[in-house]
Amino acid sequence: MRLVAICREVDPETGKVAVYQVCEEMNDGTVSFLQNWARNNPGFRYFTLASARWERFGEVIASILKRRTVTAADVDRIGGIVEL
Repeated sequence: MRLVAICREVDPETGKVAVYQVCEEMNDGTVSFLQNWARNNPGFRYFTLASARWERFGEVIASILKRRTVTAADVDRIGGIVEL
């Protein structure tokens, strides 16, 4: 199973939310980098999920992550996605 990383980025000036795939191949270095980046940059949140799930349900998942606020419960309801 291949994992992909998804970024939820909130523009601090406009509040506009963007959701996009960051990379196609996850490894320990990628996970550490994304976790550290998110910790130091509060406008960024990173998630990981199976590439097949993103390919099939990416539009639905992105629409949920583009909401103004996204809680841990919202992420849990999506299913099959983990916040880094």
